Amino acid sequence: MEMYICNCNGVCEKEIQKVINNGVKTWEQILAHFDYVPCCGRCEDDINCMIDDHSLASNSVALEKIAVP
Repeated sequence: MEMYICNCNGVCEKEIQKVINNGVKTWEQILAHFDYVPCCGRCEDDINCMIDDHSLASNSVALEKIAVP
């Protein structure tokens, strides 16, 4: 079942995650990737949390690679 993050524009969590994985780093850039503009703003916090989670995971992997002898 698809979970919509941006209900105004009909953008699903999986779609947003793919864009984040490709290096897009802001809420506005993610919506612009789909040729949308922010509407009500309710998705901003959720998308920003997804971006932060991705950044934390990426930093954790980078630190593990450095720490491995």
